[in-house]
Amino acid sequence: LNCKEINLFEAALAWANAECVRREIDTTPSNKRSMLGSTIYLIRFPTMTLEEFANSAAQLGILTPQETIDIFLHFTAASKPTLSYPIKARAGLKA
Repeated sequence: LNCKEINLFEAALAWANAECVRREIDTTPSNKRSMLGSTIYLIRFPTMTLEEFANSAAQLGILTPQETIDIFLHFTAASKPTLSYPIKARAGLKA
C-alpha cells in the first residue's frame, strides 16, 4: 500500500463515520472505533510523524487514553513501550 499512514487513518475514519450514519447510530468516537473493530490495529500510528499523530489521532478520542500515551512514549522515550500497532513503515513507501 503506497500511502501515508495519516491518509489511511483519515480514510478509515471517514468510512467509520459513514458506517455509523448508515446504521443510524451517533457518530461518536467510541461508535467509530466499534465500526473499525480490530482493523484499527492495522493502522500504523507509530509511523506517522509526531506532528501528524498529535494533531489528529491523539485528539479524536478514537484511541484509548493509554494507547495515546503509549504511542507518544514510543515517539519520545528512550525506553519504548510495547504497542498493539505495527511500528514498521509500509513497504510501498520509499523516501
